[in-house]
Amino acid sequence: MTNHIIIDPGAGAPQERAPRLQDRSDAELQALINEAAALLAERAAKRKQEAIEQIQRLAKEQGLNVKIDKPKRRRGRPPKVKPANS
Repeated sequence: MTNHIIIDPGAGAPQERAPRLQDRSDAELQALINEAAALLAERAAKRKQEAIEQIQRLAKEQGLNVKIDKPKRRRGRPPKVKPANS
């Protein structure tokens, strides 16, 4: 005999089902992409800031001061790419 346990994750609350990506319009998909890209950028910035803070904290524990600067942006045009078969 097999017993089955059913767990209700919504605790009685009705669950909304998100429409499939194939059923969304181009505008909805573009908005979703933009929102996801912004969220990913925000998370990356947060992780970077936390890493910098951790590095500075560890350095301070060892009696060191660490300053982390943003890399300088290069100005002007990027270098030309040479053709592969020349």
